[in-house]
Amino acid sequence: MTSGSFNLPGGVEDILSERALELENLRRSLIDCYSQKGFSLVYPSIIEFADAIGGEVNSELKKRAYTFSDDSSSSEIAIRPDISQQIARIDQTNNSEDVKKYCYAGEVIKKRKDSFAKSILAIKSGIEIFGSENSEQEVIDLLIESLKISGLTNVCLSMGRTEILDEIISSETLSNFKERELREITSNKSESNLIDWSEENKLSKNVIEKILILMQCYGDSQCLDEVIKFSKLAKDSVDSLKRITENIAYENIHFDMTDFPGFNYHQGLVFSAHIENFGFAIANGGQYSYQKIEGEKRPAIGFDIDLISLFKNCFGFSHLIEILYFLLFFADK
Repeated sequence: MTSGSFNLPGGVEDILSERALELENLRRSLIDCYSQKGFSLVYPSIIEFADAIGGEVNSELKKRAYTFSDDSSSSEIAIRPDISQQIARIDQTNNSEDVKKYCYAGEVIKKRKDSFAKSILAIKSGIEIFGSENSEQEVIDLLIESLKISGLTNVCLSMGRTEILDEIISSETLSNFKERELREITSNKSESNLIDWSEENKLSKNVIEKILILMQCYGDSQCLDEVIKFSKLAKDSVDSLKRITENIAYENIHFDMTDFPGFNYHQGLVFSAHIENFGFAIANGGQYSYQKIEGEKRPAIGFDIDLISLFKNCFGFSHLIEILYFLLFFADK
């Protein structure tokens, strides 16, 4: 064994000793919580046929997946970049009209989206509900309970809806590629990039103005006042969002109408949990659906929590603050 064989590829790490035990205890606590509330535990395979990754959703999942050739079957195999879509596959095999609830915990590996991303490995724990049109409250309450189990107190819950931007974009004739570009620019909230892109792609003035308003709509409910003027659909979407948040027993909530977490397959309500003063999400979720064999859409909603990011950036940061505090105030005394 050479010395070089002790190194790990970039973007992954070993989790050892106390940190590994803490991570495992949190995983167990979350799964116990979900199981007690009627969610069935499943462990999907970490590999899938590459053709199954992404399904009807979009090509982003497949692009972010690591793939390899299986010599025994002459098939292309993918390491899962996401678990929610695997749960959808499992639900589809049940071929049931009943409401089904699943929980899970496992590793995902996905290619870096950009040069700023560091890790390609995540340990996700989450839940999915299929066949219900009105489980938003249950899912968000469970996310909040999950965050409390983790011991976090400085988490901001961000909420939005996808239909409003969908309606705005649908008024333009854009290719799938161009539409993804526009959504990414909008999500990044770069007004200058939006203006440049719009000029290059001849976006109408009305669409530009509405997207700019949406990009500026993050914060308390007052930011929604201009959005409801767009259309009846926009007003209905905002009213739905307000009804949900009014019943949430959590104070630190803000609205963001262009923050679409995860792999952008969500349709309707979307939400994420952010550590204050960090800016990154430790949990993402929302509504989506998949197409059944009969052609009908089966509604779904769920969330996942990134356990590694939670530990690395929350608990690790708090320990760093303690060390710096000691060095500043006690080291010379």
